[in-house]
Amino acid sequence: MKKNITIYDIAKEAGVSPATVSRILTGSTAVSPAKRERVMELIEKYHFRPNALARALTVTQSYLIGMLVADSGNPYYISVFTAIENEAFKRGYATLMMNTHSTPAFEITMLTKLRELQPDAIIVCGGRIDLEEPDPAFLNLLSSVGRSTRLIAGSRCPMPGVPGIAIDHRASMELAMQYLIGLGHREIGFIYTGIPYYGTQLRLKRFYEIIQEYHLPFREEWLIHVPQYDAASGMEGVEKLLRCEKLPTAILGMNDMVSAGILRELRHRDVRVPEDISVIGFDDTFVSAITSPELTSVSYDYQLFASMLLDAALYAGSVDELPENQLVPVFITERNSCRRIPAI
Repeated sequence: MKKNITIYDIAKEAGVSPATVSRILTGSTAVSPAKRERVMELIEKYHFRPNALARALTVTQSYLIGMLVADSGNPYYISVFTAIENEAFKRGYATLMMNTHSTPAFEITMLTKLRELQPDAIIVCGGRIDLEEPDPAFLNLLSSVGRSTRLIAGSRCPMPGVPGIAIDHRASMELAMQYLIGLGHREIGFIYTGIPYYGTQLRLKRFYEIIQEYHLPFREEWLIHVPQYDAASGMEGVEKLLRCEKLPTAILGMNDMVSAGILRELRHRDVRVPEDISVIGFDDTFVSAITSPELTSVSYDYQLFASMLLDAALYAGSVDELPENQLVPVFITERNSCRRIPAI
């Protein structure tokens, strides 16, 4: 039977250490030309193709980035993961996403499983890491995992030793409101969800602040809480909205999925968008380009977000040298769901 050639066989015959062979395989420059030539000749001679796990054991790197997301069915998390996957590939890394279903039991299981796979870093997006009031049990879990694996939060910093890189939620609400105000809207509502999470709290606070700063007329009934981040919740929000004695001229949807539900239900109720009411969403995922009409949305540079996360995940120095918090800038992608209010 033909023997399977291993990295140790190559190293022994070349008269070098297995670590030297690994450095040559990964393109390291810290190897002399003579050693590199000798090893490469043997690799060609035996048609050697390294086993990824064996190589990882030698160089103490897995070239794997783990990602924990709250809901893999949410287009926002898919957009973030896809950007990370593309950026990681450019850097020679593979990625693995695990879905927690926004459930503590799944968070524990999936984070533990990821740690067992020994990735070079784990990026955590959504779930208990986003809570306004931190969950001590989750922080203890992060602390335990962080002792062996670098953790990065796709959120604000949850605790020392876990750098946070987050969407600027406060700026996103400010941008959306100023955009609508610039179009002449003064009566603006907000269909929102996620009260326990800091991002929702930041948006709500900035929403109220801008209402006051611009002396906008406002009715509490225009501020509508819905249960989830999905289209069905947007439809439910419209049902509540249309019971109001007076309608706003514009509505903010918590994300693109909620906003898609808003558009669908308004059309079903013969309320025209944007002629009767303007709608603006958040996240600018693929959903915003397939609604009818196409949705104006607050957008983020997902590739920049991914690059910032991976820069932190793969930083060669101590995690203590990294900024505790970084914010991803926001901008508006204009489509067809908002209109200008004629001056009277």
